[in-house]
Amino acid sequence: MRRRRFIVRSWVGSAALALLLFWTDSSSAASGSTKDAARFLDQSSFGATQASIARLKQLGVEAFLTEQLAGPPNNYPALAFWPSSQPSTCVNDNAASPPVTCQRDNYTYYLIQRHFFTNALTGSDQLRQRVAFALSQILVTSESDVPLPAWMRSYQQLLYTNALGNFRELLKGVTLHPSMGRFLDMVNNRCQTRTPHNPAICTSSSNFFAPNENYGREVLQLFSVGTLYKLNPDGTDQTDSSGNPIFTYNQQNITEFARVFTGWVLAANLPPPAGVTDPVPNYQDPMVAVESRHDRGAKTLLNGVTIPEGKTAQEEMEIAMDNLAYHPNTAPFISKQLIQHLVSSNPSPAYVKRVAKVFSDNSHSANQLQLVVKAILLDREARTAPTARRRPNAGKLDEPVLFMTRFLRALNAQSDGVINSFSTIGSAAMAQDVFRAPSVFNYYPPDYEVPGEAGILGPAFGIFNTRTSLNRANFVNRLVFGNIPASQPDRPTGTSIDFSPWTALSTTPANLVAELNCLLAACSLSSAAQATIVNAINTVPVANALRRVQTAVYLVATTGQTSVQR
Repeated sequence: MRRRRFIVRSWVGSAALALLLFWTDSSSAASGSTKDAARFLDQSSFGATQASIARLKQLGVEAFLTEQLAGPPNNYPALAFWPSSQPSTCVNDNAASPPVTCQRDNYTYYLIQRHFFTNALTGSDQLRQRVAFALSQILVTSESDVPLPAWMRSYQQLLYTNALGNFRELLKGVTLHPSMGRFLDMVNNRCQTRTPHNPAICTSSSNFFAPNENYGREVLQLFSVGTLYKLNPDGTDQTDSSGNPIFTYNQQNITEFARVFTGWVLAANLPPPAGVTDPVPNYQDPMVAVESRHDRGAKTLLNGVTIPEGKTAQEEMEIAMDNLAYHPNTAPFISKQLIQHLVSSNPSPAYVKRVAKVFSDNSHSANQLQLVVKAILLDREARTAPTARRRPNAGKLDEPVLFMTRFLRALNAQSDGVINSFSTIGSAAMAQDVFRAPSVFNYYPPDYEVPGEAGILGPAFGIFNTRTSLNRANFVNRLVFGNIPASQPDRPTGTSIDFSPWTALSTTPANLVAELNCLLAACSLSSAAQATIVNAINTVPVANALRRVQTAVYLVATTGQTSVQR
């Protein structure tokens, strides 16, 4: 244990934060095709497995990607919709046979978090899942204002279903989804009565407050055109003749969009569960328009687009979606973030431009995002491994969820998917509580810089600190030298790893480390790191094959080089 603690301390120091992004060439004995396959799977799935590496090498990248894109989805489980307030009859009773889990299943995120991790670990639709997870961190909602799991389930299912579809239609679905309406205050947003009263613009004569601007602001700065400044096709800021950035929108634009998004309310209540009489709000169907609450006045949106007086809420919604989805900023802004989530925190402007062109050229295509994702993954910048001299800052720090799933998938762990909570040292303990982002700005901002490295982006470093880095090591330690035990009814099987497939390699530590290097680190460990780990394994008696394998797995999994996808 003394050696393990030393390694943990060494890679969470302030200087090591920068070193995590420094490239050192691997001298892995594995073939280049294995390394390439492992890299591709790190970018397009929740982690490489021996089976997926073999399948990718058999088919080749193009055919493998086509197979993934055509694969059947594994939808979130259908959850019953319940009243906003928990009825007294909906309780937990673990002593009952079988246990009663009404409160857990209908008023906590247990089932949807469990499905998320189970599907990430074992589902065949890996690419759709990865893209949907990325979109959930761009088009953010959170349990902070969406407390019931059925409400969040319907929103995450929207992202999952449309992850490879058309962005404009996805943005419209997000805008009209009741969970987003609640999260960013668009639901029940009403027109403001004019003085003197003008029923042609605002039929209602009782609302003296301006429309809530929350959604109007965030749909601009986070969900579509992005920052305040106009962007070039490569994602860099446009500047005027004096070198100053050019504003994309201002407060008046936000106010105008807020007026567009008035008049939308929840659809009719849903039928309550058996034995329940309280009303059940409709967080299943898109919001519907009430024209008497909609501002029918003239409006000016971006790039001089105007809406004449008298348009309906639905007509204005369509105009606004076109204005946002087809704005020149949207392609580079969304494309860059998708690249950051899948491949690299610091894509070159040329990489962004190539992907943004695919985004723009296919803006009316039903499979626009599918083509964008394919362009991201097949781009030469994604498929060519960086070196110390060429693109040394390429790659990305694993966010906690990916750190966990890559580790468990590589070792073919058996899990019930209950690995999010603080008590299991799961993703919540690493500051990424799934579906509970602290704000609409996600767990970390896309422009977060690596500490001490000005200009080098590392979004996931925004939640990487002494506590969360130690919890990464503690998670690995718990699974390598123990397990997450079953505990009925909430952890039916627990999570554990069978190390027997690797014990045959325990007498040849170099071969063992080479195997684990490609599974856990995409064959990216430096020669020095591999040698150090081999030396540590050799201090364990040869007769203790299991402890040798455990030592190898722990050291490979917790070294800083493994935590950076390269």
